[in-house]
Amino acid sequence: MKNFKFILYQLFFIFLSVFIYAQDDKKIVAKIENEVIEKQLKIKALITNNTSTYQELNYLLISIKKGAEGNLSNNKQSGKFSINPNESKSLSEMSVNLEKQDALKAFLYIRDEQTQKLLSKDSLEINQDFFKKNVSVVEKEEAYEISGLMIDETKSKIGKDFYDLFYIQYNQNPDKSNSAITITELPARGTSGQINIQVDDKVIYSFMTNPSEDYLREQLDFTLRYIKDFNSRKNLIKNEFIY
Repeated sequence: MKNFKFILYQLFFIFLSVFIYAQDDKKIVAKIENEVIEKQLKIKALITNNTSTYQELNYLLISIKKGAEGNLSNNKQSGKFSINPNESKSLSEMSVNLEKQDALKAFLYIRDEQTQKLLSKDSLEINQDFFKKNVSVVEKEEAYEISGLMIDETKSKIGKDFYDLFYIQYNQNPDKSNSAITITELPARGTSGQINIQVDDKVIYSFMTNPSEDYLREQLDFTLRYIKDFNSRKNLIKNEFIY
């Protein structure tokens, strides 16, 4: 009988620990809400702290819009904030004029204020296929005039680990270009995946995922080198047309 009660106690504490872990696993939750009112798209950045601790964080909310004629524009809002345990709050709002033939992408990133570690993110896409059409170099520069903009579209822990390494290293680069850098992750055969590094919507480097930190740092070196080479070639082409 005593053994039976002991087993019941063990099962109870196991269940309790799993429940607490599941609650903590939600942690910081970023969310983008949107509403269209008379051709005006209202974008709201929201945050929920599901942890039991006070948090000091920062956010980045950015939207990139492509018009029907191919013209591109962007809007960015960012800042520091604090949030209490189990609290939800609105961080920022922006309004974008959106016609039927317009396309839009919006991204919300939440990072730890001290470590700059990415804690949560959310995204919004409207008429995504319109972005796949080729646009001129001038239009791209207008869209990504925010120096050093980085977009995380990884899915696995390995992908996020690589993005965090890249984010820290690239932010230390004083010669960041005006181009947006997007890191995406695609599924591959077996348990591995493929990480693509895109600059100006062009994939300049790809590699297969591997959990080894040494491997990721090696791929980071290759990535930074390819980005530098791409920017050098781009600047060379631009200078060719300066009279």
